[in-house]
Amino acid sequence: MKIKYTYIIVGALIVVSIIIAYDASTSYINPYLSVSDMVENGTAHINEEVQVLGTVVNGSCDWAEDGSFLFNLTDGQNTIKVTYNGNLPQGFNEGQQAVVIGNIVSSYHLNASEMLVQCPSKYEGEEASLLTDPVYLIAILLGCGALIYFVAFMLLKKS
Repeated sequence: MKIKYTYIIVGALIVVSIIIAYDASTSYINPYLSVSDMVENGTAHINEEVQVLGTVVNGSCDWAEDGSFLFNLTDGQNTIKVTYNGNLPQGFNEGQQAVVIGNIVSSYHLNASEMLVQCPSKYEGEEASLLTDPVYLIAILLGCGALIYFVAFMLLKKS
């Protein structure tokens, strides 16, 4: 009877760790696109939340009648229109790099709900990694713990 409970516990731990790892790797990560990626592959992400990095085009900023902020974002090769709904971040200027987070309306238009502006060097060389996501790491540790427990139980059972 004790063996059945052990299999149930180990199986439940493995299933929970798989669910948590999957959730951490899909739900909390928005695709990160360049402006050119969005123009070329934007239709694949229609109505999905994405992050787009580009430079705010000089002279393109304007306020719409509905209170949204309109501007163009470029990567030097392609340009998209951004409709931003929110307060402008402190330090926002034309000609600087920005990350806009929002939903793609078309290959050339993004409705942004968030915008981040920082020193351009902050964006260079950064790689997103699941290994820095604590939820993913907990899921991996749970799964490994369940497997170690199962292996130890099987070895003790044979003894």
